[in-house]
Amino acid sequence: MSSDLNIYKLAPLIRVSTEKQEKQVFSKLNRILFISILLLIAGCTTYQPYRYSFSLVEPYTKNLKYEDGDISFQFTPAAEHIRISMHNKSENTVHFISNKVEYIDPWGESHNILFGWVFASAMKDFAKNDLYLNSIRIDPKSTSEGNIWINIWPGPGGDIGEGWVTVKDTDIEYLDHGMLPEYAYQGNGTELKDTTFSLILPIEFSGYMRNYEFTFMITGVEIIDRK
Repeated sequence: MSSDLNIYKLAPLIRVSTEKQEKQVFSKLNRILFISILLLIAGCTTYQPYRYSFSLVEPYTKNLKYEDGDISFQFTPAAEHIRISMHNKSENTVHFISNKVEYIDPWGESHNILFGWVFASAMKDFAKNDLYLNSIRIDPKSTSEGNIWINIWPGPGGDIGEGWVTVKDTDIEYLDHGMLPEYAYQGNGTELKDTTFSLILPIEFSGYMRNYEFTFMITGVEIIDRK
């Protein structure tokens, strides 16, 4: 009986402790977002943006398209993300296993990705879905499109955790999540000319999996004068 009473006595303390931890995480996240917004505003007003040109070198094609007998890919890379269009040419349903996609940047570092149209929404969906990306079903003769983003979980500071789902989408968009430097304060984009980066895209067919591996080259880098 006394042990039950102790549990009831401790319950309010546990609740207060949990609420305090949540407030601390939320407060830290807000500070990080505030600093990130200030840095972005300062960077955008001080630095000129980079414009990159790309080519697909492995497998080599004259444009940013690739296809085989089963599926075709169309890529539109940019500093922030890579837009991808996948068309299922086959007579059977296939699945894009987005949770196992790998992006290898020009510095050789491997990254997990997010897939969707809006970074903040994709980040929140990932957090709500137990840190997992659902596979994308592509029906026969159908197309699936979206952006591939770097997954920056758990975020600046390393312990934001579930705090992702508590903030506005517009604030999350301010966090640095680019695949390549967009402004000079994020890195020297001009040094990346003639370097390469890679994408590994797993596609599940009926009864087997195939990893499509693509290597892109940065063929040009311009500094855009916005005056």
